[in-house]
Amino acid sequence: MRDVVSLSAFPKSGVTYLGFLLFHCVFGQDHEAELADYEKTFVIDIHAYPDAPFARPEPPHFIKSHYSYRPDRPFVDRTAKAIYLIRHPIDVMMSAWDFGQLVRADGAPPGDPTTDPAFRAHLRAWLETGGAGFDFAGTWVEHVRSWLGQTDIPVLLVTYGDLVDHPRRELARILAFLDLTISDERQALAIERSSMRAMAQLEDDEVREHREGVFFSPRFAAGFDRGRRFINKGYRDSYRTVLTDEERAMADQRFGAALKAHFSEKP
Repeated sequence: MRDVVSLSAFPKSGVTYLGFLLFHCVFGQDHEAELADYEKTFVIDIHAYPDAPFARPEPPHFIKSHYSYRPDRPFVDRTAKAIYLIRHPIDVMMSAWDFGQLVRADGAPPGDPTTDPAFRAHLRAWLETGGAGFDFAGTWVEHVRSWLGQTDIPVLLVTYGDLVDHPRRELARILAFLDLTISDERQALAIERSSMRAMAQLEDDEVREHREGVFFSPRFAAGFDRGRRFINKGYRDSYRTVLTDEERAMADQRFGAALKAHFSEKP
């Protein structure tokens, strides 16, 4: 039985934002008080909660997945449709760096990392490998190719930039793809409650109270106490602002074909 909708993305591509939008559209009106458990039952993070039950027996059932596509991946045999969220690989790299500093006990406090030798090494490795850093996902290039090159599951491609800049338009596309009818008022409320400001406020509340929820985890308390956050800057245009000319040439070589194929604006 194919009853699952997969929100698929390479790690640090903004899929939490996409998940919030769908939670508030499909479940939020009746389950707002359960938002802290949204990845355990409503939009299940199959990496953290692979055996969690879905919120309701009837489909669609939503999962969040960072796996590259393979027929033997978890839930693939149940996936009816997938929304593939793609983000510029250099912005992904920046977000991955921030996340690494959050979860490491000896990570750096917030600040401009661009003169940090460790950051430059991280950047160089990202460019040389085509976006490696998450073993279960493969490289960024491989991940994109695996999902957008397969024909077993219908896929709607959504870019992170379009979702952030045009949430009403992109949410309408997503709901149409999923054959879901949601009122305009509820869509507007979902966009409001899923905004970067709203998610950052929720994270700050969890951190202040040291309350485990959507973002805060006691495992990473040291990083949160240093001022690090899961919801950060929503990096955009890092290709132009962070890379040297030599690094841009490397990025063009590694990522250029995918960018040309799947992004309306190049870089």
